[in-house]
Amino acid sequence: MIFLKQTWNLHPASPAGRDRFVEHAEKALIPAWASVGGDLKGAFFSTEEWFYQVTHVVAFEDLAAFDRARTAIDQSGEFAELRAGDEALAPERGTALLEDLGPVAAESLDAGIAKAAEKPAGEYTFAILEVSPGRMDDFKKLLGAGAAQLPILASWRDVVGNPSQVIDLWRGNPGQAPYAPSNPAMEAGFFGPLREVAPRERMMRLFPMPYSPLV
Repeated sequence: MIFLKQTWNLHPASPAGRDRFVEHAEKALIPAWASVGGDLKGAFFSTEEWFYQVTHVVAFEDLAAFDRARTAIDQSGEFAELRAGDEALAPERGTALLEDLGPVAAESLDAGIAKAAEKPAGEYTFAILEVSPGRMDDFKKLLGAGAAQLPILASWRDVVGNPSQVIDLWRGNPGQAPYAPSNPAMEAGFFGPLREVAPRERMMRLFPMPYSPLV
């Protein structure tokens, strides 16, 4: 699978601006991608990089399917209104093309969506890691050993761009627990080895948009 990660920095950055984006997404964005084979997996807002930054994650079967979808949108006059709406709501926008890293089962994301339909999580987290040069295989082994026991729904890396960056999508918000003394077993079995291969990490708290499959 290939994943398109889109971001919009809403302007004005206000609840009313966010409401207008919800209307735009439901009427134009989501139907547009669906019409060319895109499958919305998650839609979130956050306030850490920009007050009311919206993020969508749209899945495609493979890179060829994404290329066909992008070409269809670029060549069709029907999407001119879509682009105009994007520009009016968010002058600052960004895109990134991601692929599965491998250690987290591809089925985990859809399983997370099914679980959310029964019991919404209410919040999610991007864990954004910088893996040390030459240590990506070690990172994959470490994540693969623990992924089944952790609430990680997906692990992605850039198709092009930063080859050392990994984005993990977590159910819930594991980075906001109150202070407690360190757990020696967790330190020795996970955090110690993790920081050897990925010394830099930041976490972005995400809240679902009303139309998000991950709620």
